[in-house]
Amino acid sequence: MPKATADIETHPKSFFITTLGCPKNTVDSMSMHQSLLKEGLLPASDPEASDFHLINTCTFIQDATKETIQTILDSIDLKKKRKQKLVVVGCFAERAGKEISDDLPEVDLHFGTGKYDKAGEIIRKSFPLDFKDVREFNEDLLERLTLSSVIENYSKPYSYVKISDGCNRGCSFCIIPNLRGKFKDSPAEDVIAETKKAIAAGAKEICLVSQDTVFYGKDTDKLLDLIQSVADVKGLEILRLLYLYPDKKTERLLDLYGKIDHIAPYLESPLQHVSKSVLKSMNRTGEYGYFKSLFQKARDVKPGLEIRTSFILGFPGETADDVDEIIRFIQDVKPEKVNLFPYSPQDGTKGFDLEGKLKDKEIAKRVNLVRDAYLQTLKEIHQSRVGKIYPAIVDEVNEEGAMVRRFQDAPEIDEVVFVEDLNLRVGQIGKVSVDSFYELDMTGSWV
Repeated sequence: MPKATADIETHPKSFFITTLGCPKNTVDSMSMHQSLLKEGLLPASDPEASDFHLINTCTFIQDATKETIQTILDSIDLKKKRKQKLVVVGCFAERAGKEISDDLPEVDLHFGTGKYDKAGEIIRKSFPLDFKDVREFNEDLLERLTLSSVIENYSKPYSYVKISDGCNRGCSFCIIPNLRGKFKDSPAEDVIAETKKAIAAGAKEICLVSQDTVFYGKDTDKLLDLIQSVADVKGLEILRLLYLYPDKKTERLLDLYGKIDHIAPYLESPLQHVSKSVLKSMNRTGEYGYFKSLFQKARDVKPGLEIRTSFILGFPGETADDVDEIIRFIQDVKPEKVNLFPYSPQDGTKGFDLEGKLKDKEIAKRVNLVRDAYLQTLKEIHQSRVGKIYPAIVDEVNEEGAMVRRFQDAPEIDEVVFVEDLNLRVGQIGKVSVDSFYELDMTGSWV
């Protein structure tokens, strides 16, 4: 197709991407966004204004599946009000493609994982009449649109960069390998290029994400080299590593934490449990003592580091003593951020057919029991933060003040500090003093 400048005044077809699920989906949506731009489509400001509404779905747990289905149904209602194509993409489409075809005829197109960078091409071939008068953007306009703040991943002072996809772990509760396939590295040069692009668009913080970060290259040295290369990118202020499986590879990685100043004082390592018998049933490694030692090493190599982890309650065969072990771990080790999931049986996983399943009511009771213990521990942690000063970044400013995030907190999932200062700017880096706290978030002063 010959190159031609697309004048925005000619109103080319538009698209909007609704992203559900985790930050990895945000990166995939960014890939779709860029693919659609290359086909001459313009981003719309909201779903109502778009000609193509794409929903990037999640189906990791039952609640995520329910949210996905409800979002699709709401979008079908929207579609009826205007002439619009509805496209369902990603994990739910990978898992339930036949059901979408049979039960949701209002969905115009669906395709699964692994095709995000080809979304524009797929849509153009599926709806050729909608592309009859669409022209390619010239290189300058395409570059500006590619770095536009309309892209969710480029609209904030932080950006997610995915270093791999898929997983080889085979955890018995997890459906991800069925949806995403085997572990696949992103080439190091692509990771660096995406990092530079995000910083050019205004990001100060880069969050490296994947299903299994420490498996990168199947060789810890390759991961260490990649992290060093990302840390060396000009303009980077904060480098955050997410999804670190709690094993020997993470131990080695922690040695780098004390050597690279840009690495945030933050360890996200999902334990899922601490009972050795439950972990064995989950097809995971580790136990209470090893996890305690790992978390202590993290705090030793990076002063001020805070820990985020997660636990699954109600896995088949879990006993009351196993739950008590999680509570003891939280009270003993005091991880600052804890996410709790009720076990959600997933058809197609090894855990789906295990005996000893618990009733939903009992699982909810156990989740609440652990949550109460965690919130009591968090209150003590909050009290120790009051009066302390932390390096921080401004994520948002509105008429009421600023939403500030300590370097110890990851964007979108961890606690924030509310500061009544209208003079702060988004992306500004400085220090915040913690003055008081709510159950999760805090209030403070910019100093």
